Amino acid sequence: RFIGTGNAEEVSPCVMPSSKSFAQRAIIAASLADGTSRLRGYTACGDNDAALQVAASLGAEVELKGNEVIITGIGASTGCVERIISSGEEPSGSHILHVGESGLLTRMMIPLMAQLSAAPVTLTGEKTLLGRPLTGAREIMEALGASVRNHEDASDDVIRVPLTVEGPLNAGRAEISGKHGSQLISGLLMALPFADRNSSLIVKDPKSIPYMFITLEVLKKFGIKIGNDMLGGQDFIESGGDWSLCTEMVFKIRGGQKYKAADIDLEGDWSAAANFLVAGAIFGKVEIAGLDTTSLQADLSIMDILMDAGASLSQMDGKKGNITVQRAPLRSFEVDASNCPDLFPIVAVLAAFCQGTSRVAGVGRLANKESDRAKAIIGMLAQMGVHAVIEGDEMLIEGHGLAERLINQASGNGPGLLKGGAYTSHHDHRMVMALKVAALGADGPVTIDDEACVAKSFPDFQQTFASIVSNVSH
Repeated sequence: RFIGTGNAEEVSPCVMPSSKSFAQRAIIAASLADGTSRLRGYTACGDNDAALQVAASLGAEVELKGNEVIITGIGASTGCVERIISSGEEPSGSHILHVGESGLLTRMMIPLMAQLSAAPVTLTGEKTLLGRPLTGAREIMEALGASVRNHEDASDDVIRVPLTVEGPLNAGRAEISGKHGSQLISGLLMALPFADRNSSLIVKDPKSIPYMFITLEVLKKFGIKIGNDMLGGQDFIESGGDWSLCTEMVFKIRGGQKYKAADIDLEGDWSAAANFLVAGAIFGKVEIAGLDTTSLQADLSIMDILMDAGASLSQMDGKKGNITVQRAPLRSFEVDASNCPDLFPIVAVLAAFCQGTSRVAGVGRLANKESDRAKAIIGMLAQMGVHAVIEGDEMLIEGHGLAERLINQASGNGPGLLKGGAYTSHHDHRMVMALKVAALGADGPVTIDDEACVAKSFPDFQQTFASIVSNVSH
C-alpha cells in the first residue's frame, strides 16, 4: 500500500491536532490564572484530557465548546491548594491528584503542588506512567528545599508514580542538572513565580531546550515574566547560539507574580506531523495543514532532517500555509535528536529508506519514555531486516532507497522491502505511528499488538493515516 502520487489538487490535506506540549501547559496555566481563559484549536487526547481533569481537581471551572476550552482559574497563590484535590484524602493527610498517563503533566505538577499546597500531595497515574522512572526528580526538588518520595516505599532510589511531594520551594539561587530532560524544569518555571522572593535557576547540561522556551512562551501569554540566558563555550558562541552546544541556562524569576487569564490559539502538533511528512517523502505525496514553520516545537526539526535527506518539500502562503512533501530519492543523514527525542522512532524508519548509513545522536534521551525506545527501535528495525546498531549515544542505521528495495524484492537479490509480521508497540504511541509508516514499505501485512495507545496523543491517527493511503500495490 503506497500513498497516492497524483497532482497536488488530488491530495487532500491532513489537518494536524493541536500540540499537546502547548495545550497541557496552557491548560494548567489557565487553571492557575485569575479570570476566564479561552484556548482555541483544542483537540482531545488522553494526555490533554488528563490535564483538563487536573485543572478541574485544582478547582478551576472547565467547559468544552467544540474545539475551544474555556477555563475559569482559581487565582492561585502559595499554599492555596489546601482543600481542593478532589480524589480524596490519605490517612496521612496528603491530598491525591491523578495525572493519567502523562509524563509531562506529572513533572509539571510536582513543583506546582510543592509550592501551592500546604499539605503533602500524592500524584497517582496509570498504564505506562507507572513504570517510568522519574530520574533526577528527587535531586532537583531537594535542591529547592522540597521533597518527592515514592508513596509506598520512600527508601527506593528510583522515583516513580505514585509519589508524594511536599514543599514549599525555597526561592533564591539553585543549581540543578538538566541532563534528564526539561519537563520538571518547566514545572519549576511555572511554580517559582509564586514564591515570596526572586529566584535564579541555573540549569547545567540542559536537554530538550525548545520545550523550556515553549513553557516561557505560554507563561508570557498568562502574564508571567521570566528572563533567561543561554551560555556555552567557544563553539556555542561561534555557532551563533546552536542549542545543541549550550552547556548552561540561567533563568531569572521574579517572585510574587500572578497568572492572568488569556485567550490563545493552540498550535498544530509537529510530533504527529512528522509521521505523515516521512510517509510522503518515502512513498508518495502528502499535504499537511495546521502547522506553523516558525514554531518553538522541537519536532519542527523534522523539516531540516527531511531536507538533509533530500526530500522534496514546499510550503505555500506563508509560515502557516499547507506543507507538501512528495517522494524523492533519499540519502543518508546525520542529526542530533537530543532536543527532539520524540522524533526518534519515525526518523529511524526514514533512515531505513535513505541510501547509506544514517547516524542519529541522542540515544540517551530514550530510556524513560513510554517504552525503552532505544531498545524498541532496534528491535523493530532488526525484525524488519534493517541493520542498526548503537554506538555510544548514536544509532547507526543502514538504509536503502525505495527504488532499490523494490528492484531487489523482485529479483531476490539484496535488501528488499521491510519484513511484515506481528510487531509490538511496547504500548508506546510513537512506536505505533512509526510502525504504521514502515508498514507501507513492507513485503506483507504488519500487525501491531496495541494500536489503541495512540489515543494518548492522537486518537484520530488511524483514520487520518488511512485517508492518505491508496490501494496501490507494490
